[in-house]
Amino acid sequence: MDAALDGELVDETEQPQDGPTPSPPAPGDDPFDELGRLLLRGGTLEEVLARLTQLVAGSVRGADGVSLTVTGGGGARTAASTGGLAVALDEQQYASGRGPCLDAARGATVVRVADTARDADYPDFAAAAREHGVRSSLSVGLPARSRVPGALNLYRVDAPVQVDAEGEQLASLFATFAAVALVNAAGSGAQAARTRYLHVAVRNRALIDQATGIVMAQEGCDADRAYDRLVERSRSADRPVLEVAADLVAAVDRTTGERPD
Repeated sequence: MDAALDGELVDETEQPQDGPTPSPPAPGDDPFDELGRLLLRGGTLEEVLARLTQLVAGSVRGADGVSLTVTGGGGARTAASTGGLAVALDEQQYASGRGPCLDAARGATVVRVADTARDADYPDFAAAAREHGVRSSLSVGLPARSRVPGALNLYRVDAPVQVDAEGEQLASLFATFAAVALVNAAGSGAQAARTRYLHVAVRNRALIDQATGIVMAQEGCDADRAYDRLVERSRSADRPVLEVAADLVAAVDRTTGERPD
């Protein structure tokens, strides 16, 4: 692995501090467009990751505390966060060497703690989470092919309702952008990888928007209801929303012989 990704990279943002209340995207603005612009105009790693965690908190229902864990030769660190709540729970996991964010980072996978009052997989983390009023968590590992081990962590306070399927899909897209920023920080030699993963993130978002448009046309409903229908299909099939969207677009392609606008 590139040395900049393995240790030096994380040192640029050693100790996240409490900050202002995270601001959501401006009305009508797509958070991924904002991150894309920030990346392409050469924003610093600290600036990009800090804004990314804010946008997650402003875009995903139930993301009351957000952090980005990066692991490597220097151990696990929190590269960015929305404040002390997320940092405290991250550091508890680093100290014990066990927790959902670490498992998500190691396996490049998604790890949920559905209810900290009942969780038996991570008892120390669950106890610490309860002390901070956190009832559930979602950790999304950064894409394995980016070779950047880490995880985006979402902590929900009070209500035991988990981040839903839509929120998980959004978190996965944000995790891809985080990987783009981290690869970008490795230097000019990572230009091809940076461009590739940025395109993947944008293409995935466009695919979901396209499938939403198809459902709107098929069922005569608005965009919100159409997306809800995609989520319902993903749950009933026990498959990611992105896969359901891809199948729907492919089916229309086969029927019409061209990709719908």
